[in-house]
Amino acid sequence: MRLGTKVTTFLVLSCLLVVALSFAPFYSLFKQVIIAINPMMVKKVFNSSSTLLAIKTTLIVSLSTVFFSTIIAIPLSWLFSRSDLKAKGRWKTLFSLPYAIPPYIGAIAWIMLANPTNGILNNVTGLSLNIYSLGGLIWVMSSFFYTFILLNVTNLLSQMDPSLEEAARLSGANPFRVFREITLPLIRPGLISGMVLVFLAASASFGVPALVGGPGRIFLLTTKIYTYQKMGSFMGINYASILSVILFLVAIISLGVNSYLLRKNSFGVVSGKSARANLIPLHRYMLPVQIILGLLLFILLILPIIGIFISALAKVQGIVSLSNLTLVNFSKIFFDVAEFPVALRNSLMVSSFVATLSVVIGFFVVYAQKKTNLKFLRVTDFFISLPYATPGTVLSLALILAFSGRLFGVISFYNTLILIGLAYFIKYLNFSVRALNSSMVQIDQSLLEAAQVSGANFFKRLLTIWFPLLRPALISSWFLVFMPCVSELTMTILLTGPGLETLGTLLFQLQNYGDASGGGAAVLSLLIIMMVLMINYFVKFISKGKYGL
Repeated sequence: MRLGTKVTTFLVLSCLLVVALSFAPFYSLFKQVIIAINPMMVKKVFNSSSTLLAIKTTLIVSLSTVFFSTIIAIPLSWLFSRSDLKAKGRWKTLFSLPYAIPPYIGAIAWIMLANPTNGILNNVTGLSLNIYSLGGLIWVMSSFFYTFILLNVTNLLSQMDPSLEEAARLSGANPFRVFREITLPLIRPGLISGMVLVFLAASASFGVPALVGGPGRIFLLTTKIYTYQKMGSFMGINYASILSVILFLVAIISLGVNSYLLRKNSFGVVSGKSARANLIPLHRYMLPVQIILGLLLFILLILPIIGIFISALAKVQGIVSLSNLTLVNFSKIFFDVAEFPVALRNSLMVSSFVATLSVVIGFFVVYAQKKTNLKFLRVTDFFISLPYATPGTVLSLALILAFSGRLFGVISFYNTLILIGLAYFIKYLNFSVRALNSSMVQIDQSLLEAAQVSGANFFKRLLTIWFPLLRPALISSWFLVFMPCVSELTMTILLTGPGLETLGTLLFQLQNYGDASGGGAAVLSLLIIMMVLMINYFVKFISKGKYGL
């Protein structure tokens, strides 16, 4: 199908806009490092014991998070895909929900449960738990990031040809041996990919290290970058730039290693036959397994939500009694905290605009890649994926360097909602493109050709064919972008200023600085959890289970 010159030009310009917006921050970051930073400055940073400790701690925390996430996810994946566990679809959904909840909410929940002064668990059970520790930091991250491996491996197992496993079982091998010698080698590429994602997420995380590690004087690279950037001096920016490049290179090297291992270990595990695995009967282990799953789910998901709920209603934090329950914290947040309406307005406004822009631009980018013969547009995929793979603190600092000066000598985006929205757009455009890409390829070309023969121009075809057929994908991709934007913290905390509060940054400030009773942070956490879960359910309903958890 031929496209007119104006349409082709418009599509090419859309792709070039995405490339330019993605390229500019990284160019500015490396330019800052190359031009403004001298070898003595780099030497000073690396001679600093605190910087070396931050690098070492980042590696320890990230690798430990990968280990414990794998320990949690692998048995769950096997149960959900290879056993006859009852209601395993619901179990999978419940265990996947932490993927949709911002990890810093989990950090706040566990602070309310296990802080050494007035933690609910310490007061109720008499234990001496201290979440402000290296173990606490690793636990909070693992309790959220295991979902990356769980979703990866479960999806791969559900698509995998089970004939090799069945042959091994017919030969007398027990389920554990079949998993160890047959299943595990086959799912290795998906498992490695999930582990790399966990490593990247842990090393790029800011909210959890800041909230849990900060009081315990445990610093990671992300919190170190934040500290340097908030110094407000050129020296601080330079130090932050050096550490940002290190963190960026760690991310790129990790992705490169992942790509190499996937190529080296890739082989066909999905056959064209309609094969269905024979499920392993649990028999007498059914009830014990369900009890263990219930306890694990209680610890990973239900207990933190209960902790937040109790804290939101508590007059005095840490005390669990009916006489201590009140709605004062809700009233205080909704009516007394002047920043709340500003934060709510900013979050909803920026997130809505970015989600809409991402869907529109994402559609034209995918359309240009699928419906034109311009092969050079394929590079757009790289520039869409790169910001998403880049740690948020690195991307936000790069955006400050790129857009804090006066653009065209007229306007600066520094300390504006425009820069925050730009960060969201660059980071999460990947969600929209991936969702639309998988749906657009399913539309038969004959429909478009018939419309063109009938005289419909490009925009007429958009209104009468593309938009109606892609409506579920368009709505789902809108919410897939909106959901992380409305609660985003890692990038926003570096880009925000007075009057630019969002729900994420307000929650961070209440937890760290401005809410002595602690109830306000719990109220906002509860609000964000409810919003995220409702959006996830709506996306799953609209897409008929294709998207969502």
